[in-house]
Amino acid sequence: MTVNLKHGSFLAGVYASFFCFQNLAIASDYSTPLTGIELENKLDFHIGEGIFQKFWVPSPSSTTASDGLGPLYNTRSCNSCHVNNGRGHAPEAGINGASIPSFLIRFGKSYKSPPPTKDFIYPSVGDKHYGNQFQGQSSPGIPAEGDYYLSYNTHIERLADGTKVTLRAPVIHWTTLNYGEFEENTGVTPLVSPALVGMGLLDNIPNDMIIRNADADDINNDGISGRISWIPSSSNNNIKLIGRFGYKAATPSVSAQNQQAFNTDLGLSTPRNPSPTGDCTELQKACMSSPNGNSPHLDNLEVDQQQARLVDLFVSLSSPPSMRNLTKPEFLEGKKVFDESGCASCHIPKMKTGSNSSFAELNNRTFYPFTDMLLHDMGPKLASGFQSFSATPNEWRTAPLWGIGLSKKVSGRVSFLHDGRAQTIEEAILWHGGEAKQSQEHYKKLNKEHRKKLIYFLESL
Repeated sequence: MTVNLKHGSFLAGVYASFFCFQNLAIASDYSTPLTGIELENKLDFHIGEGIFQKFWVPSPSSTTASDGLGPLYNTRSCNSCHVNNGRGHAPEAGINGASIPSFLIRFGKSYKSPPPTKDFIYPSVGDKHYGNQFQGQSSPGIPAEGDYYLSYNTHIERLADGTKVTLRAPVIHWTTLNYGEFEENTGVTPLVSPALVGMGLLDNIPNDMIIRNADADDINNDGISGRISWIPSSSNNNIKLIGRFGYKAATPSVSAQNQQAFNTDLGLSTPRNPSPTGDCTELQKACMSSPNGNSPHLDNLEVDQQQARLVDLFVSLSSPPSMRNLTKPEFLEGKKVFDESGCASCHIPKMKTGSNSSFAELNNRTFYPFTDMLLHDMGPKLASGFQSFSATPNEWRTAPLWGIGLSKKVSGRVSFLHDGRAQTIEEAILWHGGEAKQSQEHYKKLNKEHRKKLIYFLESL
């Protein structure tokens, strides 16, 4: 057993929350452990799940193992954004955005001039008033950053057989900004929380495999020019790492992604992100001077090394769902349409992990995520509001497709693309532009039966 018993009160709380959630749990296809999980990791997996699901409270609190929330935050638990490890959803028109924890708004600097080199890494700088992310929730006595609602601009996409599909794009309307106006060069990007599917497997794809799939200059002339997302090391800006996670592939590992979420979404200090005030800015005086939950028995943090490790283990060893309907004619015919449409140029079906994982269960595993882990130009209609390290506004990491057909079953809602604008897989396909424009046009020319078989195939992954 790898549980560290020095944190007695912490573990007692986690055990209690774990068994409580076990009694209330909904069957999930995204948060079951990988097959062959080692015995010593089985209990740790479920303890990590308990931390992932537990609600945090603001400081000061008598519950020292769970306090430190905020002072500004978006949600009180990881599971509130990633219900059963599933994806989030965009708010309906007119609904207060701050009431939807799985919908986030990120800030960054919008640079108008082109980068000096193709792999130039832009600094990560948020708004001086609001930081890197908009937080609509706050601890007592601390003003939240404000609120907003969405409306949707719509247009009709016509397919070759006359079918009409309505596409929608979100428009943000700020109703309250409690800390002043945004800076003039602040860019805004809305995001839904992504599904946490097979994260440990993606984390352990060897670097050379990702590099081998890149074709930044489109040397093979297929119209696809996937680029590596280069990001700076947190310990040394002169060292470049391959970004793997997030819509822009802006974090290098499961641990970095988890701890960034703890710090930014919940305002909790972690080993990698030790600020107990989370994303508060220096101009938010009450937030910066408020009490925090840093505790000596938790390494003077709110999420200590032990808790961070357990959540990393839970997320890393959660298994992706198995493909379904493999022998049915509709699946095989849909796969043929998928290949003929050129989708596999970016959504590469097959990957294999290396042999140096932190968890032996992840070594030398062949799996089918349908991604190349690279950045691709998706066209101006999907552009973000700012650059993200080496990713331009038009570029997004190829989204893995595994488990996409289980979205509603897992989290109760269906919402695709980075900002949840697509309410169906078909809508997501029709938003593809840039390098994916030729595949989108191919889809539009398909007859109804072939479109149906392609969607059937995608829903079976």
